[in-house]
This record gives sequence, structure tokens and C-alpha cells, in this order.
Amino acid sequence: MKPFSETASEARAKASELAEKTAENARLTAEAAKARIQDGYGRARAATEDFAARAGEQASVAREAAGEALEKGKVQAKRANGKLKQVAEKQPMALVAGAVAIGALLGSLLPKGGGKSGPDA
Repeated sequence: MKPFSETASEARAKASELAEKTAENARLTAEAAKARIQDGYGRARAATEDFAARAGEQASVAREAAGEALEKGKVQAKRANGKLKQVAEKQPMALVAGAVAIGALLGSLLPKGGGKSGPDA
């Protein structure tokens, strides 16, 4: 049988070796986790940048479409204004008759009040 001091030394050596292996495993695990986190962060950042770029492109397209629609609206408004002026110059009575007809239509849509107002109505 071995002396107690020799057994204790062997136990210390094994414990030290086990502690070193455990520390090395912990370090490797931490490095692997760090690499995975950095990879995930890189992918998330790339996806965010891609999303931002696409959103910017879509906003640009939307601004362009809105600008085109505004220009078309301006052209149509000028055209309608020109036609209205032509009608007013060539056929002023027809324009007045149309305005009266629209007024009569709107008047017929209003509720009937009997012409009286106030508390006696």
C-alpha cells in the first residue's frame, strides 16, 4: 500500500489536471459561443442593412410615383379649367343652367323644415 502523502500528491495532480481540462473546455466553449454570437450578429446586421436599402428604394419609388401623379393631376386640372373657361365663353347660359340644376339637386337633398324656425316650429 502507498503512503498517504504519495496518494495525496497523486490526487492533487489529478485534480489539477482535471481543473486544467475543465478550464480549457470552458474556454473553448466560450470561444465557440462568441463565434456563434458574432456570426448571428453579422447576419442580423446584414439583414437589417438589406431591409433598410430595400425600404429606401421603395420610398424612392413611392416618391417618384407621387410626383408623377401630382404632375398628371396638375395637367388634368389645367385641362378642366381650360374647358370650363371655353364653355363659359361660348355658352354662358348653359353654364348658368347647369349651376341652377346642381343647386336644385342639392336643395332637394336637404331636409324639409316647413320654412319655420324657432320654438314655434
